[in-house]
Amino acid sequence: MNKRTGNIGDLFSFLKGDFISTQENKKHLPYILFIVFLILVNIRISFYAESLIRKADVLEKEVADLRLVYITTKSDLMHLYKRTTVEILVEDQGLKTSLTPPYLIIKGDE
Repeated sequence: MNKRTGNIGDLFSFLKGDFISTQENKKHLPYILFIVFLILVNIRISFYAESLIRKADVLEKEVADLRLVYITTKSDLMHLYKRTTVEILVEDQGLKTSLTPPYLIIKGDE
């Protein structure tokens, strides 16, 4: 038997789980199961971290879009509140800017 077939035979016996069936290796079984558990937990945590990163990217893009909408809306409203814009909007209703200044009504002595 050459060395190569011996290594393949060892690999097959490892994959079949023959190393666990020996009495001296059974005492290491809890440690092996614990290591497998830790590996599974590590995989789960990394998948969860990736999903959080993806969600954060989506939320950052949404915040940028909403900020753009906010700035655009604010600019439009500032333009609408100008006196000249208001005068143009109410001109159709027959309202005009008063040319006489307002006067103060003072209540007389009682």
